[in-house]
Amino acid sequence: MEKTGLISRNIGSDYKTELKNVTSLTISNYGSEPITVVVNDVPRPVPAFNPEIGVPMSYNLPGDGTACNLTIEIKFNGNSKYAILDYRVYNPQAC
Repeated sequence: MEKTGLISRNIGSDYKTELKNVTSLTISNYGSEPITVVVNDVPRPVPAFNPEIGVPMSYNLPGDGTACNLTIEIKFNGNSKYAILDYRVYNPQAC
């Protein structure tokens, strides 16, 4: 049986990494200021957390059953630096 493993990271400063075998990914902005998420050199704005809604704004790469390699960068645009990176990676394991 094929499995994926969930990885979660708190991000509190500008961050850049290369991820391999990613099957899905979400970057949630819990800060009070917008952030910029750069995926494979393409920037995307992610608005600040709105407490009235109660749900963080996020960049989402939904899973479709395939794995890919990505370069991810998170750039904070102020003093409020709180984002969460959640992603799954393809990890074949015997059950």
